[in-house]
Amino acid sequence: MALDEFAPPRRRRGRIGFKYSWLALVALWLVYAMNGNMRQLVFAVQPSIVQEFRITPGELGLFTGFLTLAQAVLVLPLSIWSDRGGHGWARKFRELPVALGYLVFSLLTGIGGLTHSFVSLFTLQAVKNAFSGAGESLEVTAVAEWWPVERRGFAQGLHHTAFPWGSLIGGWAVAAILASFGSSNWRLVFLLLPLATIPILIFYWVVSSKGRFDAFVADTRGRGLTVPVAGDTADRDAAGSAPGAVGRALRNPNVLVSAIASGLGLAIYTGINFWIPLYLAFVAHYDFAQVAAYSVMFTITGGIGQILWGTVSDRIGRKYTLIICFLWLTVALILLQQIGISLGWLIGVQLFLGMATNGIYPVLYALSSDSSEKGAVAIGNGLQMVGQGIGGLSPILLGWLIGVGGGFASARGFDYGLYFLAALQLLAAILMALFTRETIGIFKHRDRALVSREACNIDAATAGR
Repeated sequence: MALDEFAPPRRRRGRIGFKYSWLALVALWLVYAMNGNMRQLVFAVQPSIVQEFRITPGELGLFTGFLTLAQAVLVLPLSIWSDRGGHGWARKFRELPVALGYLVFSLLTGIGGLTHSFVSLFTLQAVKNAFSGAGESLEVTAVAEWWPVERRGFAQGLHHTAFPWGSLIGGWAVAAILASFGSSNWRLVFLLLPLATIPILIFYWVVSSKGRFDAFVADTRGRGLTVPVAGDTADRDAAGSAPGAVGRALRNPNVLVSAIASGLGLAIYTGINFWIPLYLAFVAHYDFAQVAAYSVMFTITGGIGQILWGTVSDRIGRKYTLIICFLWLTVALILLQQIGISLGWLIGVQLFLGMATNGIYPVLYALSSDSSEKGAVAIGNGLQMVGQGIGGLSPILLGWLIGVGGGFASARGFDYGLYFLAALQLLAAILMALFTRETIGIFKHRDRALVSREACNIDAATAGR
C-alpha cells in the first residue's frame, strides 16, 4: 500500500497521539485483554476446582504458583525470536503464532475428557501460560514501538488497562456462566470465552501495516518527538538484537531491577487473585457465582491507576512514580484484612488497592524500554516476564500460611499472607530508590542512587531521541 494513502495530517504538537498509533493501541488492547482473561479464568473458578478435586490449601498454592512460573518459560526465547523478526508493524508476524498458542490451550481446558485429573488440568494451563507470558512481552513491546518515546508512559498505561478491565468483564462473564449452568460446569468458561480472540487477532493483523507505521514515524519526526527504539529498522528483515544482548540487559540496573520489582509486584497480583476468591468463598461464605463477581472489584480502579500512573511517569519520571506505587500497595495490603467487615469494606478496600496493583506494570515496562539498547526492547520486557514468573510463586507460600493459620475456614492464615505480601512491596520500593536511575521527567537530573547513569544505559538509550 502506498505511503501517501496514510499521509499524516498537518502537525499539531499538542495532540496526544497520531491516528494510526491510536488504531494500533485499540487492536493491541483487545489482544492483551483476551490474553489477560485466559490467564485469569483459572482464578475465578478456584472454589469449583477445590470442590471437584478435593485439594488442600498447600496443593492449590503449588498449582497456582507453578502455573504463574510457567509464564516465564518461553519469554526470553520468543522475545529474541520476535526481535529478529522485525519491529513496529512487523511484530505481528511473530505475535500471532504466540497468541494462537495460548488460545488453543485455553480451549482445550474446556474439554472434560482432557481435564479429568488435577495433573492434566495443570498441564494444559501451564502450556497456555507459557505462551501467554511470551505474548504479553511481545504485545507491550509492540505498543512501545507504535508511540513516541515522550508518550510511552501514557500509551503503556492505557494499553495495560486491558488486563484489569478485561479481567473485570471476564469475571462477570464467568459469574454469568456459573449462575446459568452451575459451578460444576466450570469448564464451559474455558470453552466459550476465549473464542472472542479469533476476530480480534484478524483485526490486529489488518491494522498493523507497513504503510501505517511509516506514516506514524513521519508524523513523530514532524512533531519534533522521538521515534521509538528500532523505528528506523521497522521491517521484517531487521537484524534484531546484537549478540550478547541478554547478558548486557542483566548488567543494566534499570532493566534488572525492573525485572525484580516486576516479580515482587506480580507476587501481590497473583497473591490477591489467589487470596480473595478463597477468602470470600470459605471465610466470608459468599456463593461461588458471587465470588467470581466480587473478587475482581479491584480491577475497576486497576485500569484507572494504569492510565494515571503511566501519564504521571511521563511528567515526574518512572522511578519516582514506582516508589509511590509500591508504598501505596504496602498500605493497601494491610487494609485488605478488613474486607470481611461488610460489602462496603470489600468494595472500598479493593478499589483503593486497585489504584496501584496494575499501575506499576506500564511504568516498569516504560522504564525498561527507555533503558534497553536499540533492537532489544523485547528482551528487556521479556526479562520482566521472567521476574513475574518467579514472583508468581507467591501462592505456594500463601497456601502454606493459610494451612498453618487453620486452613480455608480460618481468617488467621489469610492475614499472615497479607503481611508477607506487604513486606515484598516495601522491599520493591527500597530497591527502586537505591538501584535505579531516572530516565525521563522533571527529576531526571536530580536523581541520586547507588548506580550510575552510564550503567543504566540512559545516555546511550536516549541518544538521537
